[in-house]
Amino acid sequence: MCKVELSAGVARVMARQDGAKTRERISSFVELNEGIHLSGIIRALELGNHQAALHMRTLAAEGKVWSRTEGRYLRFYTSSVSPQTPPDQLPNPPVSYPPDSMQWKLLDRLARNPESIGVKGPLTQGKLAAQLDCSQQLVSHHMLSLEESGCVVSRRAGFRKVWKVTAAGLQALTGGARSLSTVDAYDLDSLISHYST
Repeated sequence: MCKVELSAGVARVMARQDGAKTRERISSFVELNEGIHLSGIIRALELGNHQAALHMRTLAAEGKVWSRTEGRYLRFYTSSVSPQTPPDQLPNPPVSYPPDSMQWKLLDRLARNPESIGVKGPLTQGKLAAQLDCSQQLVSHHMLSLEESGCVVSRRAGFRKVWKVTAAGLQALTGGARSLSTVDAYDLDSLISHYST
């Protein structure tokens, strides 16, 4: 909270003492995760929307960070990355999903051999929806976002789309699994080694 001081009818707002510490935390986080978007900063550092936006504007005004709009995301970079860097050469933060998220579950199903989970043929949107007990529209939404983030690639097979997990998808999958001591009923080490090969 800001402290308001009233003297002779004039209100002055006193800056919070921990604002510099918060900006330092944000700046360090962005330095480790160049190209992170605002919602990623908010989730990782447990900040409020307004609080994060205010600190990011302050850091930008100080010349410590700069931002670039990419689709619906506002991605942030530190001053060590030049704003004149071509978009295809800008660093991207590694993608990681928590194991209870729909994205992780989809990557998990796609990375496994379909026969090992009792499915004949390639995993389609309908088969994934049936396995995860959700709608095909939800699967479609998340598969499009996974494809945009580079975690999966798709190809047409008749009227259907068939997906394949990329190296970035495997990294997101195993990175999320390493944060848990157990994943579903699987042994964590064998799960990580399964995706690493």
